[in-house]
Amino acid sequence: MTPSFRPLLLAAALCLAATGHAAAQASMSDAFKGFGSNTRDPIQIEADSLEVRDREAFALFSGNVQVRQKDTVLRTARLRVFYEGKAAEGSPTTSQRIRRFEAEGRVSISQGDQSVAGDSGWFDMRADQALLTGGVVLTQGKNVAKGEKLTIDLKSGQYRLDSGAPGKGRVQIVIEPTQGKP
Repeated sequence: MTPSFRPLLLAAALCLAATGHAAAQASMSDAFKGFGSNTRDPIQIEADSLEVRDREAFALFSGNVQVRQKDTVLRTARLRVFYEGKAAEGSPTTSQRIRRFEAEGRVSISQGDQSVAGDSGWFDMRADQALLTGGVVLTQGKNVAKGEKLTIDLKSGQYRLDSGAPGKGRVQIVIEPTQGKP
């Protein structure tokens, strides 16, 4: 039986979402559902700097960014967070609901023995879609999948790993046999 990368791919997308989301699969553990779909545990964000533009409903975390919720960790150089709605003149943002994340600078998401990494990525809450590009590497224990572009549709649960432009390479997968099982 071949191991499934599905939980890892969904976790990658859900890690980029920091609000409640119903697209998580029932078979995933609570911790691996990713940021925001788990509303019981706090989300902790650390960075070297933070710039907030309330009127534009935008925040930029820069330098050694780490986002953690329970056992799921996202690391990147820069994280842009776009919130729903804009604040009225002179008042703070009226909504804390995130509509989109954009991560740049070798993005990595890990939980337990599973991880995914790429050069940049985004998650769009409205469209229920996520994308990770540039040297994408997925690991689950000793199993590895590599490509250039990982696209995830959270509504359908469909994901696609592509090699990029023609002639740029091919998708590669290495699956280690399970010890002691036929």
